[in-house]
Amino acid sequence: MHFLLEKAIYVAVETTAKGRAQKTLGKESADTEGNSPIVQMISRAQQLYSLPTVAMEVLQLTSNEHANVAQIKECIQRDPAMTVKVLKVVNSPLFGLAGEISDLNQALALLGIKPLKMLVLGFSLPREMLQGIEAEVLAQYWQFSLTKGVAAREIALLLGEKYGDEVFIAGLLSELGALVLLQDLGDAYANFAAKVLQEEADLAEMEWATLGFDHGILGCRLLQSWHLPDALIQVIREGHPSSGVSFERLAGQAMTLRLAHNLAEVLVHHRLELMPKFLEQLAQATQYGADVVENLVIDIQEKLYQLASVLSVSLPEGVNYDDVVSQAYVQLSQVAESAAAPLAKASQVSQRIVESTEGKSLVDSMQQLVQNGMTPLKEEVKAAPVLSDSASQSDEPTAELLVEISASMQRCRDQRRDFSLALFGINDFEDFVMMAGIDEVEALRHVIAVLIDRLSDGIGRVIPCGDKRIAVLMEYHDRHQTVSIARQALDTLGVWAQRRSAQQGADVALSCGVASTCVPPKSLPAKEIFQAALRCSLAASNGGGNAVKSIELL
Repeated sequence: MHFLLEKAIYVAVETTAKGRAQKTLGKESADTEGNSPIVQMISRAQQLYSLPTVAMEVLQLTSNEHANVAQIKECIQRDPAMTVKVLKVVNSPLFGLAGEISDLNQALALLGIKPLKMLVLGFSLPREMLQGIEAEVLAQYWQFSLTKGVAAREIALLLGEKYGDEVFIAGLLSELGALVLLQDLGDAYANFAAKVLQEEADLAEMEWATLGFDHGILGCRLLQSWHLPDALIQVIREGHPSSGVSFERLAGQAMTLRLAHNLAEVLVHHRLELMPKFLEQLAQATQYGADVVENLVIDIQEKLYQLASVLSVSLPEGVNYDDVVSQAYVQLSQVAESAAAPLAKASQVSQRIVESTEGKSLVDSMQQLVQNGMTPLKEEVKAAPVLSDSASQSDEPTAELLVEISASMQRCRDQRRDFSLALFGINDFEDFVMMAGIDEVEALRHVIAVLIDRLSDGIGRVIPCGDKRIAVLMEYHDRHQTVSIARQALDTLGVWAQRRSAQQGADVALSCGVASTCVPPKSLPAKEIFQAALRCSLAASNGGGNAVKSIELL
């Protein structure tokens, strides 16, 4: 099971069991979706930061099938600084070309339009994003971003793939959201990130626990607002562990970027516990093992500093990745504890960071930013609704749920987009409650909410639906996308449930029904799509559970 999601689940369960409400700035109710923190931050970032003119023109030209090399060259040459930067990088050991490239004509001839386009995009960060950030913090940002980018390119070469340029740029742009948070939240975010590194925890996970989103999602949505290629943005998102997509489901560029991310976590953030996972994934993807890692790391460090010099960015002093790898191997040889112990420790560390001075300061800073520069937030919708004393176990939808479904369908209708409803159900509900207790049901529902939030990038909205079911509204998601998310959720829940049952003495099986419609027609009542999803859920349950059944409504 995906390590980040596994840790997040344990954090969620521990939080629920103790009855504490996490101090999270999450998604607002459907009618205030535009006021959520992440949407507001994106809106603000769009106003403050825009791609340079040359980058925008290159994007437009390369998206035009009739554009020629001469036009692209002329466009880039209008920015002398960009021209020099591109030529320096092309001539660096990163590309390993036989001879020196003296002009853009040669660069285009040897690299082609696509790699050159990617370079221009990667080196076109708005200058405003880099201003006002402390030199030490900025150096740490560049160290991780460049390490991830160079590692992605080196791993692509190891795989024998030709997409090294694309994944290099994807790695370079993948941490963009951290810059936005540093600019908006200042020292509060910098101190919080430092605390996370000190505790050897996962930054994205801790961002979720305090802000309700992570910097990866924030960066991707900003790139999307700049109209960068959808394929590039998808690689960046899927390549980040917080996307919730398991490594086994990845392929191509996204798989390569995930490997690069995990290796960068080990090398830069000294998360030595990720080395076994990286080695396992590397062997799975390349058939290579630990024997190639030493040379790989040497190449990465050499090219990292050369690239930093070319780009005129500073890196922290005293970086020695070879020592880090040696430490990781020593730790590997000493590991003799069970798998459960690190998870329990991770849960305790996560909660400690959330409740720390830095965690509270980060939340306070976000709230202050919202109050001062954005529309005030309305009361947050809890991700894991608490069971009421007189909760119904009926299969009839509540009036609240029907209102939410109708509102979601209307938004999809206005945007002429797909809408899907997923119903997760607990099989043999009464027996499960008798054996495990109602508190365990609440914990299970909280886990489902956490998973859906992660897997859907915060789009899926969990709505109460009696005791034994939860409804998930998936706006702008078609049947295939929703079924894929539901299957990933059930796969993860299956492993969690096996471990949980060993502790609680009660087995649990779940099922899911999905009903989708392409541009919901006005004649389609909310209750009808609910009943369709319910029929699919019951059919999945009758098959033994841990299955997804779906239907498309016309």
